[in-house]
Amino acid sequence: MRLLAPAILALGLAGSASAAGGTGDGAALSTCLAAASVAKRGAETCIGAIQGPCLSRPDGGTTVGMADCTARETAAWDVRLNAAYRAALASDRGKVDAVRDGDRRLKGADILRDAQRAWIAFRDRKCDAARLPMEGGTGATLLAGDCVLAETARQAIWLETFTDP
Repeated sequence: MRLLAPAILALGLAGSASAAGGTGDGAALSTCLAAASVAKRGAETCIGAIQGPCLSRPDGGTTVGMADCTARETAAWDVRLNAAYRAALASDRGKVDAVRDGDRRLKGADILRDAQRAWIAFRDRKCDAARLPMEGGTGATLLAGDCVLAETARQAIWLETFTDP
């Protein structure tokens, strides 16, 4: 099985100065999410808020440019995902005493941790499969990157709502 992270990193995530959100990508995403909330739109409407305008730039039409745009937004969502995951683990729901399989006692944080690990494996396999329509071409990596972006954003959104009452 191919590992997605090396391919995405090779196409720009690691070398992008904006990958960590250093150029305001995180702020742009937060602004979109706040506007979506006010307008009573789903947070999913903000998936593509960074990538879309980035792709409109002159270099956004190249394979490397497209990969960089995708990596920038993925990085911004990943920052949100990790913050939300840490908050969920520390939340009241993370401290819940749960019983599974009849007598197995777990904390909510243990269940969440297992769910997150399973999600990572699922995301990697799903996004590996997303490459298939363009297997062997440069577009395969772009398809995988778009998949990682969408899945990361959706998981971040879910985790951000996890601690809501």
